[in-house]
Amino acid sequence: MASTSVPRWPHRTLADVEFDAHATRHLVFAAGPDAVTHIMARTSVLPEVATVVEVPESSNVQDVVALALAGATVGPRFVVVGTGASVMRIRALIIEAGAIDAEVTVVHLGGEDGFAAMERDVFCSHCHTVTPATSRIDEMVICAGCDVELVVYHHFSRRHAAYLGYRPDSEELTERERAE
Repeated sequence: MASTSVPRWPHRTLADVEFDAHATRHLVFAAGPDAVTHIMARTSVLPEVATVVEVPESSNVQDVVALALAGATVGPRFVVVGTGASVMRIRALIIEAGAIDAEVTVVHLGGEDGFAAMERDVFCSHCHTVTPATSRIDEMVICAGCDVELVVYHHFSRRHAAYLGYRPDSEELTERERAE
């Protein structure tokens, strides 16, 4: 994955995080059971104004994050702990809710780029649906939104928390076919 635009996160453990002493509150999101275990083993490094929010793998991530952010006012900082796609989904939701990059820290527990083997979310450039996939870059996946076969491109969108997917024959399509 050296040729992707997936961010390389510098933090590999919660102990690496420098918590902002001026923050009004820290929300620490635990993406999955490994993240919960990791955080619970390191509670001594958490500031007093920290709240751990568990985001179970089987949950509706949007609902859990929205509920946690509902009480957030000016001054909170966010730490997201976990692996790959789940970490990126949570981070994207926090940014979408109004946080800026400097307020969000990611601790990835996965491989070099934080993703488990072949774990990808693919953003369809045609219908804008995000499809979870287990494929390599340059392989094909079927879009969950428009049922079109997409090539998984190496570009990663932090905004959508997904790799770009495009129809390989899109440049040869007629205007009518593109509209469909």
